[in-house]
Amino acid sequence: MKIKSLLLFQIAVVAMLISCNNGDVNVAVKDADDYYRFKAHFDENLSPDVSGFLNEHISPIRIDPERDSKIVTVLPDQTRLTIESSPGEVMIYLDKEENSRDSYHRVKNLCEGVKDVILRHNK
Repeated sequence: MKIKSLLLFQIAVVAMLISCNNGDVNVAVKDADDYYRFKAHFDENLSPDVSGFLNEHISPIRIDPERDSKIVTVLPDQTRLTIESSPGEVMIYLDKEENSRDSYHRVKNLCEGVKDVILRHNK
């Protein structure tokens, strides 16, 4: 019973704290039992900044800010993730069953960084 209450509390907190809607910006996170998904819609002018931030953290993989792309990759630390991007949009998906807890936390922190890049420029 305690675990169920804790899980419901976490879901409520995630829904309230992580979803942002600020003008033309929309950031949403789904942190389910078996996957983590980050989606963001933002001004297309921010695409180079978002792609640049991601490129720094997922090297040697590169995202072109002006093209639609879907990348399914394994990073040097063995993190398996999917990144879909197009001008003004990004989606990052991590299957928790295919990845370690450390990988989950790294991707979660990566997504927080993307959110910071978007919101910092949107103020």
